[in-house]
Amino acid sequence: AAMLAARGGQYDAGLVLAALRRTVRAEGPHGQALWTLVDGAGRLAITCAAPVLRHIYRETASSHLRGRAARALAATDPTFAAGFAVECLWDCEETTRELAAHHAATGDARVVEQLRRLAADPAEEAEVQTAVRSRIGPDAAGV
Repeated sequence: AAMLAARGGQYDAGLVLAALRRTVRAEGPHGQALWTLVDGAGRLAITCAAPVLRHIYRETASSHLRGRAARALAATDPTFAAGFAVECLWDCEETTRELAAHHAATGDARVVEQLRRLAADPAEEAEVQTAVRSRIGPDAAGV
């Protein structure tokens, strides 16, 4: 299943989804075996995997797996921009914040305010600030 998740084609989506569900049931939302399967669900854009990916995102204790689930949700869940992407703006992992900066819907005032904070934070990673500025302009802190 891991090989199909990493290298398989769209015709393997059902097998990857079945393995993802089976692994979550057997090991819970924390298992190392989930990493490749979560990546594969995103790579193959398995839209019906979104509920399982949401569960993993919410329940995992691993910030790295949470980030992988967020990337997969960006590819599979049409509600990601207004949902989990907003939450990801406050994540402890810079790659997850960067993903959120690219995707979070800006219709919410708290999203715009957090994007401004990230843009103005001198300790923030350059990749995150670049993503923010691509969304709200180079003068994001003063907007």
